[in-house]
Amino acid sequence: MRRKWAAVCLFLGIAAAMPAAEIQGVIIDWNCAKQINKEGRAKVYRKNRSCSMMKNYQRDAYGVITDDQKSYRLNDAGNQHVLELLRNSPDKDNLKVLVRGDVQGDTINVSDVTIL
Repeated sequence: MRRKWAAVCLFLGIAAAMPAAEIQGVIIDWNCAKQINKEGRAKVYRKNRSCSMMKNYQRDAYGVITDDQKSYRLNDAGNQHVLELLRNSPDKDNLKVLVRGDVQGDTINVSDVTIL
């Protein structure tokens, strides 16, 4: 029993000491993420105007796509951060950000979002 307790304490200590992930990328509409990964942002924005956020930036869910074409969905807190940033950004389709938070699968539990 003591060994199990020690193992649990060690695991929790290591997990608590792990730093949050930092991901750099461009904000996208999460509903267009698969299409953007497959075809590229510029082509998708020309072909499917509803993926562009220039005229209507308020979306149900946002994501971040990295330079190496990995996409991550933002949690509700991250969506609120991004909505505030998009409100004040003149170029909503090319908003480069640094997202800090914990990555779980393809979702980021966001603690902070800053414009690059």
